[in-house]
Amino acid sequence: MIRRLQLWIRNIFGFSRAEANGLIILLPLMLLVIFSQPIYRMMVGDPPLEFDENQSKIDSLVAIWDFNPIEYAEEHPRFAFDPNTCTREEFDSLGFPNFLSDRIINYRSKGGRFYHAADLLKIYGMDTAFYETVRPYILIQARPSTELKTTIDPTESGKKNEVLISFDINKADTTELKRLKGIGTVLASRIVKYRNMLGGFHDFSQIYEVYGLDSMVVKEIVSHSFISNDFIPKQLNINKASERDFSQHPYIKYKLAKTIIAYRFQHGSFAEIDDLLKIDLIDLEQLNKVRPYLKVEQ
Repeated sequence: MIRRLQLWIRNIFGFSRAEANGLIILLPLMLLVIFSQPIYRMMVGDPPLEFDENQSKIDSLVAIWDFNPIEYAEEHPRFAFDPNTCTREEFDSLGFPNFLSDRIINYRSKGGRFYHAADLLKIYGMDTAFYETVRPYILIQARPSTELKTTIDPTESGKKNEVLISFDINKADTTELKRLKGIGTVLASRIVKYRNMLGGFHDFSQIYEVYGLDSMVVKEIVSHSFISNDFIPKQLNINKASERDFSQHPYIKYKLAKTIIAYRFQHGSFAEIDDLLKIDLIDLEQLNKVRPYLKVEQ
């Protein structure tokens, strides 16, 4: 048998007699090494894990941990808030620790501002788990407007050079936008078109949503424009808007628009904007994003 195997190996691989003998010896050794560990585990088995000591410690901790999530939620109700304007009392109502409220207010007093919800994580001591519980309720309003200043610099020839002044981003036309570095006809038209579809920018972070704008162009826009403090975006009446009106808004997909109309038909008019949460296709984070562009009128 071994001789026939030896001849077969020599004919197939062209090995010499010594090489064929070596291969015949090596193959069983390789198989033994490969399958030795699985066979050993199968025969011996893993020792059972002992949880008795740890389990007793866990049980003792659970016994002394007096925490009721329902009571906690009732003690600290959630509501939409802007960390840039939220008062100490409102922070307390939301469940912010005193030291954290102090740090946020101190940060604001020194000129700091939150532009995105995630900026709260920059505050020292902000717990990630706590942040996740309040994140859906963070609604950052428009940045305070920039003072308009017109500066004329005389030249040696006596002529005057016009210096670019700040402008209202919600009133600017394409000509005004094209004065900014990095913005041509195409980008200016996209900005105006997207602004009109939204109903106006209520926060500068929305400019990042315009297709084709890089961070440098956005910084150029932010540094030379402002959002008026009394600006109110164009709003959709959720009790009167049509499916077409909803679906044309960038924050509302066609499927959601269709579902809102169907729900309104089945259950009647909405009493408040938060009633939209009764629809499975929308969550609190998405609702807070579109909230400035909605209103309720019977």
